[in-house]
Amino acid sequence: MDKVARAIIDFSAKVLHTVMTRHVSHDKAYQEAIRELRKAARYVPPRVLYRVSHDIVSDYYLLRYAEQKIYGSRGSARRMARLWLLLRGLESEHLAGYVESVERLRRKLSKSLPRQVESVEELLERVEDEALRLSVKYSYPRWFVEIFLELLGRSETERLLAALNTEKWWIRVNTLKTDVDIVAQRLLDKGVIVRRDPDLPYMLEVVDFSEPLHHLEEMWRGEIVFQDKASALVVEALEPEPGDVILDMAAAPGVKDSLIMQLTGNRARIIAVDVSWERLKRTRRLLHLYGVDMSRVELLHADSRFMALRLPPGKIILDAPCTSSGAVGKDPAIKMHLEDLSWVQRFPRIQREMLQRALSLGPEYVVYAVCSVLPFEGEEHIAALEAGIELEEPPIPGAPGYSPYAFRSQVRRLLPHLHGTQGFFIARLRRRGGGG
Repeated sequence: MDKVARAIIDFSAKVLHTVMTRHVSHDKAYQEAIRELRKAARYVPPRVLYRVSHDIVSDYYLLRYAEQKIYGSRGSARRMARLWLLLRGLESEHLAGYVESVERLRRKLSKSLPRQVESVEELLERVEDEALRLSVKYSYPRWFVEIFLELLGRSETERLLAALNTEKWWIRVNTLKTDVDIVAQRLLDKGVIVRRDPDLPYMLEVVDFSEPLHHLEEMWRGEIVFQDKASALVVEALEPEPGDVILDMAAAPGVKDSLIMQLTGNRARIIAVDVSWERLKRTRRLLHLYGVDMSRVELLHADSRFMALRLPPGKIILDAPCTSSGAVGKDPAIKMHLEDLSWVQRFPRIQREMLQRALSLGPEYVVYAVCSVLPFEGEEHIAALEAGIELEEPPIPGAPGYSPYAFRSQVRRLLPHLHGTQGFFIARLRRRGGGG
């Protein structure tokens, strides 16, 4: 095996193994691998190692299925990385400069396989079970695919899965510090092509870019924020106004709070609560970077399910902890975490408890949101609400909720195949006779 192929396999296997065993993001696993395997970067540029390891993590379920069909058993992360080069290596745009190395490895690997399979199409050609076929083709756990086949049907499920796998970038221009037109022109001069969003004037959709976006000096100056449009719409659903007292029940890292202050010209008051002190410290740093008036922000280290407040808040934003299944395009490791059903099942209980606590505080209204496409993190909570809770249709664009739910027109779903955003669920609720 030549040095290029070995570097790709060693590095990607390290990333994959770290995600498998440590339940971390792809980016965190990549950073650990780049520190430990510096030698790999001598033969393959770090940006290529990043993209290839990203794709291998994204193809986890495909590779597990291929292993079972070819070897009849589960093996190591290294074997999965080798199989990926066999099945995907030649079609990967990131490896276009390494075709000879990939082809030599593919020929060598093909000779050693107990069963000959050389493409994904060949692997799938006899799979008649619809859920299994889509699970393998788009690399998701079968239970996840089955939920959407029932909700959306085959055609839309396939569109959703394909779009979830696609990385999409949005930029929020921080108008506390700069002007949208100025930033758009600067980005164009740097080779970042953006499109102005028709719904939110401060949002720019990234169409194309030539250099890593996180190298942009505008980000380090706090003039731009990488925030998905769907995430910004959570704040828009809150309709923050100057003078509002707003409770954020899961505030870190503070991106939504900075948008609240941007929309109100630094004239709202925010109680930003988070269960992690380290994340709150980062929140303070980011809010300061973004030009937020920190005299109008109270940071509170607490579990918001059990906290006590001196005064009731006027409005509450609850972007609850969730599976993040709507953000797979940014972090493919999320798909691997979905294999752990005990991890998946812990979120609905936490979400329900946080929502119940929010409603008990007597605000004018609560905006509940999750970065998830799964109904049991969204619509199911609304369906289970006690009597006396009212839904208000949020004043934002988006699709209605999933069709089995009678209240679907009163909530919003942002979906990647429809809106070019991450997958989000957004609802606005109030207790009848309370608040306001």
